[in-house]
Amino acid sequence: MPWGRRGGVLRIAIVAGIGVLPALRTMAACPEKRPKLTPKLDSKVFGKWYWEVKELAAFLREQGLSSSGLKADLTQRVSDFLRTGRVAERRVAAGKGPRDSAIPGGLKVSTPVENYNNDAATRSFFEKHVEGFRFNEYLRSFSKGVPEGQKLTYGDLIEGWKKAEKERSEGKQEIGKQFEYNQFTRDFFAANPGSSRKEMMDAWRAIRNCEGPNTYKEFLRLNRAGGS
Repeated sequence: MPWGRRGGVLRIAIVAGIGVLPALRTMAACPEKRPKLTPKLDSKVFGKWYWEVKELAAFLREQGLSSSGLKADLTQRVSDFLRTGRVAERRVAAGKGPRDSAIPGGLKVSTPVENYNNDAATRSFFEKHVEGFRFNEYLRSFSKGVPEGQKLTYGDLIEGWKKAEKERSEGKQEIGKQFEYNQFTRDFFAANPGSSRKEMMDAWRAIRNCEGPNTYKEFLRLNRAGGS
């Protein structure tokens, strides 16, 4: 993929089935390198950037901390450490007993949330109470346990689900860092159906190394700004 400089603007020509994408970001708007992930990095700065699982896991191991769990767990663990110098457990671990969905009589609106699981029985319960149901990030978070100090019922989860979906439909819900790559990939190929995976990865690496949201929309916006 050809790279070049014209008038101080870093450009990337991405040849797609629909033509050539516009110029990439200016150097002033897009630093080429992210800050290094070290114990001295400010937690707020850390939160602005995309980090791969292997980077997060390596950092946690270097600090003598657990590197197990989902990417969201690792990200929170690193953020806690950078902010406080220690890791605070934010959730009460899911119970060792049977899943809530396996309780005799099935799930009810009044059922306490103790051992949540994204299984078929749980899906069936929500499909009876909400239209257009899908497991979303809000519900998936409960598979790791209930937030400490909160007593919730499945009726509360229904209301929480509705609020999360409303925010998503209004564009108020930010894409989690752990999902940005997948979203960028889908949006890139939807807009550039003739592109190769290498072209997509080059575009992704460029946007990933820039401060701000790692979205295809932002990629295009800053491309336009860089070419103006």
